[in-house]
Amino acid sequence: MDVVVWPAPGPSSYAEAAARYAELRSSPVEDPAVVAFHRELLETCPDPGAPVPWDLTAGADAVIVHVEPESQRLMDLVTLLALKHGLACYVPSRQEVMT
Repeated sequence: MDVVVWPAPGPSSYAEAAARYAELRSSPVEDPAVVAFHRELLETCPDPGAPVPWDLTAGADAVIVHVEPESQRLMDLVTLLALKHGLACYVPSRQEVMT
């Protein structure tokens, strides 16, 4: 399951969020809040040598976090860190935008 994290308030509708999600491409992250979220998410891995339990794709102003559907704990962490950094989350499979 993908979770897209971007500056709040984020897209105003599901259609807008879906269109933005579709156009994201891999590029350097530039938004300071997204950079801080990305850094903190990576720092949560208890063993830096171990593989992380998610995949990340970073865009200029967004991060896509691929979370295994059964990993509610990780989903909660992504949501918590996004809110902490003033970001919004979009979950395409649920057609859900969270701010």
